[in-house]
Amino acid sequence: MVGRDRRARRCAADGPAVRPYLKAGISGHALNVILLSRIAHPGEPEDDLQHFRLLTTHAFPQVIPPPMKNPSNQISNAVVFTRNSRAAIQTIPMPPPGPDEIQIRTELSTISAGTEGWIYRNLFTWSPTPFPCVPGYQRTGFITALGKNVRRFRIGERVMAIAGDWKGKVSSFWGSHLSLANSPAACVFRIPRGVDPMDASSAVVAQVGYNAAHRATFRPKSWVLVYGDGLIGQSAAQAARARGFRVIVVGHRPERLRIAAKYSADAVINSHTHHVEKTARRFTGGKPVSAVLDSIQGESVQEQYVPLLEPGRGEIVYCGFSQAKTWANMAVLQQKELATLFVAGWTRPRMEATLALMAKKKMRVRPMVTHVVPWQRAPEMYEMIRLKTERFLGITLDWTR
Repeated sequence: MVGRDRRARRCAADGPAVRPYLKAGISGHALNVILLSRIAHPGEPEDDLQHFRLLTTHAFPQVIPPPMKNPSNQISNAVVFTRNSRAAIQTIPMPPPGPDEIQIRTELSTISAGTEGWIYRNLFTWSPTPFPCVPGYQRTGFITALGKNVRRFRIGERVMAIAGDWKGKVSSFWGSHLSLANSPAACVFRIPRGVDPMDASSAVVAQVGYNAAHRATFRPKSWVLVYGDGLIGQSAAQAARARGFRVIVVGHRPERLRIAAKYSADAVINSHTHHVEKTARRFTGGKPVSAVLDSIQGESVQEQYVPLLEPGRGEIVYCGFSQAKTWANMAVLQQKELATLFVAGWTRPRMEATLALMAKKKMRVRPMVTHVVPWQRAPEMYEMIRLKTERFLGITLDWTR
């Protein structure tokens, strides 16, 4: 796996300092109350999609410990992919943070069912799974220790982090599904005031959708078609709407399309019950769509949406993952003179922009989270993803229980 120094270099440079969330002189108890008060969102139904209040006043210690100059190794509970299609809960030693690292006690971590499902089965073609390893690349939590070179964060701040870093027999495959871990400071983000911690724990996946919506150069107030009703597709739809565009989401799961109709799109189409092109043209008044944001990536999907794009002007943004080396009919793209764009990974500016839209409630992931479970049930969740024994969309692990 990538070593600590190399991992830090791969992360984007730390952004400019922003106004600290913590204020000088606030006691530990008062600080705890302030942090927990950000969980509530007036007017949001408590029972929507089996949601419930995640945290209570006893979820974290009343007094956040002061920084330690030489903190000793600690034990972290972790979700470990032990071998192909097998996961278990194990403990791993977590060393003190390195000079440019931040130690974070995890509050919530959200499973990226697509990417992590491939990794779980060792089918992620970008990199083989280095069993045994800790998966996951998005979590929220509270800072418990700082490396000696870290200046822009404080003990006790609630943050969002991308990478976990340590050395040992169990490696980090991004390493976010564990109770305590060090992250390079460049991979840690302040959570703006007003952002739901559950939204923030899904910020990397949401950022993929943000990236897709901002790659295309479609005209304001034009129609955009998003193919795919998963987290990336719906995040792309939300980001496109935030840019002022009208959005159609195409999928085939009724429960997901109901969520899309409420939170992500101006119109939805069930591709299993409706003809995509004919139905879309009814929404657009017969006009072509300016762009397609494709989170599915397959030739059969392409056949459905290409007729909706204007030859010579239409754009396709590929924002999913495919095992195949080729997932599109290139001859058709050339004949229609369609522009194609691609997204991958994350950057600090895009992450911060995504969190900013979350603060404005223009991007939300909580409404799409169908499963909030204690971290001890993580192996069960990965089997559910593999076998599709239940309908699911977002899956969040609660590390406070």
